[in-house]
Amino acid sequence: MLSLLDRQWQQFEGGYRQLYDASVPLRILEKAPTQEEFDSVINELWDELHHQGDVGLASYYSVPHLVRIASATQLSIVNIINLIVTIELARLNNNPAIPFELITDYNDAIFQLGELGKSLFKYEWDLQIATSSLSAIAIAKGQVALARALAILDDQGTLDELLETY
Repeated sequence: MLSLLDRQWQQFEGGYRQLYDASVPLRILEKAPTQEEFDSVINELWDELHHQGDVGLASYYSVPHLVRIASATQLSIVNIINLIVTIELARLNNNPAIPFELITDYNDAIFQLGELGKSLFKYEWDLQIATSSLSAIAIAKGQVALARALAILDDQGTLDELLETY
C-alpha cells in the first residue's frame, strides 16, 4: 500500500482528470476526526475521486486506505463503503486500468469491502444501509451487475417503482 507520505500522490488524477492529492484528506481521516470533520472530508473525497462516472489513479490508490480507515473508525462507514463501491463500478466502465503495483492491495481491499458490508448487520437498517451493505458484499464476490442494481435501488421511489412493475 502506498504510504500517505509518498510524493507520488501529487502526480495522480482524480475523477475530474486533474491532479488531486488524496493523501491529504486521507491523513485527516486517519486521525479519527470529529463526525463533522469526517463528513466534510468524505464529501471532498466524493467530489474529487469520482465525477460523472470518471475515476483516476488517485481514486484507485485511495481504496486500500479507505478500507483500512473504515475498518478502524468508530464513525459511520456507510459513506466510505458507497464511495468505494462507486469507484469500483466506475473502474469497470471505460476508466484507466489499475497500475500493476497496486493490483494486489486493491483486490485485497475489495475483498475486505465485503467484510465492511457485513459489519453493517449490527445496525438498524434503513434502505441506504441495506443497499450499501449488500452492494459491498456483491462487489467483493464479483457480482458487479447486482451491485449496480443495488446502487440504483437506494432510492425508495425507485424500489417502489420496481416492485410495482414486477
